[in-house]
Formats: sequence, structure tokens, C-alpha cells
Amino acid sequence: MNDLLYNKKTAYVTLFLMVLIFIKQKTGNEIRREQQRILDVMNGYNELGINVVDESEIILANSSNLLVVASRYVSTSGRRLVEMRQFGDPNAEEWENNFSRVDEFMPDVHQLINELGALDIENRSAAQLTEIVINIDAASRRIRLSGYNDAAHNFNRVLRNPYTGTIAAVRGISSFRTVGEW
Repeated sequence: MNDLLYNKKTAYVTLFLMVLIFIKQKTGNEIRREQQRILDVMNGYNELGINVVDESEIILANSSNLLVVASRYVSTSGRRLVEMRQFGDPNAEEWENNFSRVDEFMPDVHQLINELGALDIENRSAAQLTEIVINIDAASRRIRLSGYNDAAHNFNRVLRNPYTGTIAAVRGISSFRTVGEW
């Protein structure tokens, strides 16, 4: 047993394992810090103070309002509107779900806005539609200005590296979903 402890191979293997553990720990902590930085940007703790989660909720709320206006002029029995109404359910409060829902139905929202814009709608509904479009566009613009998507893209690129991706997977760190890129 003493021969094993004083063996050069054992010393090299032990040193190698210690270095690997140190590198894994150090890299994992850096990935966690970067993850927290992106969460801070998302929650408005940046130089602009734009809260990406709140902006996605503004988009969801205005999309629900769009469905109310659209129901006056477009058949509400269509599959697209039924699916959008389900996506507009205000019960989902987790930001990841909101990001996912916003990205899934925004092409339909834009299509519905274009359809309503082509129709001859009454002044009150036209004013509501204009306000909805302005609110959605403004929230989308604020999301782009926040820098969140750029930071998320960079973080996700780092996670695609096999080494850092493996460390992140072991430590339970996942990629970020971008939002507002329609």
C-alpha cells in the first residue's frame, strides 16, 4: 500500500485529477457568473433599466387585446385564433414560458394585424388597433435595445463548445431563449 502512495504514476494521476477538478470548478463558476449577468440584463439591472420579462408580458397583454378587436371583424372559430387565445392565457408566469409563447404566436399576431389593417373597420376599433400595434412595436424595440438577445446568443455560443457545454450540463446550466426576433 505504501508503494502505491509513493508511486510516481499515482502522483501524476492525482495531480492531473486535481487540475481537472480545479479547471471544472473555475470554468463552472465563470459560466454561472455569465448566466447571472444575463439574468440581470433580462430583469432590468442594466444601464437602460429595460426589463425584458415585463416587455414580453406587455406583448402578451396587447396580443390578447388584439384578439378582442379581431373577434369583431374576423371569424373567431379559426384554428389560429383559438391557438392564439390559448397562448394568451395569463396564468403562465414563468418568463421562459412567456418567451416561448411570444415567439410562437408573433408571426400570427403580425398576420392578424395586417388582415385587420386591410379591412374597413370602425374608428374606435382602428384607434384600438393602432394603440395595440404601437405598444407591441415599442415593447419589441425595448427588448432589442436591452442587449438581452445579444448576450443570450453569446452565452448560447459558449455553451455549444463541447468542453463548456459539458461543464454547464453537469452543473445544470441551460441555454437562454431569445425573444423579440420576428
